[in-house]
Amino acid sequence: MQTLEEQFNTRLNAFLGSTGMCPTTLGMMAVGDPSLLRQIERGRSPSLRTADRILAFLAAYEADPAAAMARYARLARLRRTRRAARDGKTNRSEAMSRDRRTERTKPEIRFLRISEVEALTGLSRTTIYDWSADGRFPRAVRLSGRAVRWIESEVLEWMDERIEHDRVGEGRPGANTTTEPQKEETE
Repeated sequence: MQTLEEQFNTRLNAFLGSTGMCPTTLGMMAVGDPSLLRQIERGRSPSLRTADRILAFLAAYEADPAAAMARYARLARLRRTRRAARDGKTNRSEAMSRDRRTERTKPEIRFLRISEVEALTGLSRTTIYDWSADGRFPRAVRLSGRAVRWIESEVLEWMDERIEHDRVGEGRPGANTTTEPQKEETE
């Protein structure tokens, strides 16, 4: 009598042998983890939920391979969309499919954490807060009692203004205002 784990592994191997599907592809299609089946081969025991998801995929694929592949394609697109949203990136095809009227009337607003503002501008945290208080840098928006964020478009606009201010009256773009490094006078 085989244990449930042995039955599960036998079923997986039979499916992979009959379909010729790669284990990484099956892991990705069934649960979104390409390394899962390799880990199972090495002795990892999947959770019951994961095993049920894999078995459900096997049954769906055996019943109608085309429908299972279409479902996988939809899930893969959804995962990419979620990942892009989480990472602050937009998918080009999604951007093209958006209603153009909403893009024109309502610009996308993105809030930046202090660490993102530091990385974007190269300024220290203290300088950002000091300059915000002095009015030399965009002010933060208070979201709650302690949480503050900067509006990305305002920070980018400030950076553009700094570049313009630095480049005014130079005659050539990208040139520094000083041609030689200044030396301190010593007496």
